[in-house]
Amino acid sequence: MNFGKAIRTLRKHSNQSQQEFADDIGISQTSLSLIESGKTKPTDATLNRIAEKFKTRTAIITMAAIEVEKDVPPGKRKLFKELFPDFEENVWTLIFHK
Repeated sequence: MNFGKAIRTLRKHSNQSQQEFADDIGISQTSLSLIESGKTKPTDATLNRIAEKFKTRTAIITMAAIEVEKDVPPGKRKLFKELFPDFEENVWTLIFHK
């Protein structure tokens, strides 16, 4: 799972700097930078605050972090893609309420 990429996408969608976004979710800019770069994972508390900011659930944020090619076992990828052909797009739609 790539929480860093997902959280960076969320921050950029909100047109905020790392400092502004970090302030909104109650962590330091350094912590956010470490999360976005994949050096650390967000805590449950941080995920909860991000979910609250986007009026969604932590499970949806977690779904946004899924990288099919890395997270779905090779023997299941084809089936996953057949069952969920627009998985990534649909997850972002859930978050951004498009």
